[in-house]
Amino acid sequence: MFDRNRNNGAFWGTVLGTSLGIIISSRMKPINKRRMMKVARKVRSNVMDGMNSLWN
Repeated sequence: MFDRNRNNGAFWGTVLGTSLGIIISSRMKPINKRRMMKVARKVRSNVMDGMNSLWN
């Protein structure tokens, strides 16, 4: 069984992090933007793995 509040918190944390990432990336230079996109892909993969482990 999983705790519904913890899953809800993970969801809102993901939404908030994504929003902040978009705001910060809009103020970056192109070189830093590429680096951030690479990191964002890794973070997205890790978040999806973490969410899947919570649901299993």
